[in-house]
Amino acid sequence: MKGNQNGRRSAAKEIAFCAVMTALLIGGQAAFFPISGIEIVTVLLLTFSWSFGPRAGAMVATAFSLLRCLIWGFHPPVIALYLLYYPAFALLFGMLGKNASRRSAVTVFVTTNILIIFIAVACVLCAATDFLKLSILDIQSIRILLWVCFACCCGLLLLLNGSRILSCLRMRSESLTRTISVTAIAALCTICFTLLDDVITPIYYGLEWGGSTFMTYFYASFLALVPQTLCTIVTVGALFLPLTKAFATIRS
Repeated sequence: MKGNQNGRRSAAKEIAFCAVMTALLIGGQAAFFPISGIEIVTVLLLTFSWSFGPRAGAMVATAFSLLRCLIWGFHPPVIALYLLYYPAFALLFGMLGKNASRRSAVTVFVTTNILIIFIAVACVLCAATDFLKLSILDIQSIRILLWVCFACCCGLLLLLNGSRILSCLRMRSESLTRTISVTAIAALCTICFTLLDDVITPIYYGLEWGGSTFMTYFYASFLALVPQTLCTIVTVGALFLPLTKAFATIRS
């Protein structure tokens, strides 16, 4: 009987935490909604999922994805985008936080390096070739943004591998390497969010792939990609450790 009561209290406590976190996510998005490319949802959901586990993170992500429609409307492509991306995002970082062992850290480190290099190479190929079929002004703008993405990838690679080397030499703590790894993965997830939107929205509206309407939409979404990615790098890099410590204290 006592075990059942403790289980009910734990479940009720978890539901309460999830409810408060969902409200914080909606409030955070509402606060920064007028500013393009700036958001706080990523770092809050990431650190919550890391601290409370994949189940709690996925519940918050799903509730947030559905309840935000009451404020910004029920748009099918947006609902599909959020329900696909944010629960997967929460599960990813929930599992990483749950299995934050040295062995899994090496796997994450290698995988992150591969993904960053892949994106950096893709940016260079698109920026340095005639792959983009747009107007001259649009091509110049996108090429500049692609080079900015490439520079961000190079910076992430230097930070990621530099911190790893310092950690191996015992010149820096393991927490620094973990923070940089998590920041790099979060930045990659932000890029994937925009790319997923560029797939879901054209399919829903029946836009012709490679057509002028599709390329216009892709161009507009790409303009928000760089500030969103930079915002993710800054917020996650600065707030990951203090927020995870705060959540761990609250959970205990």
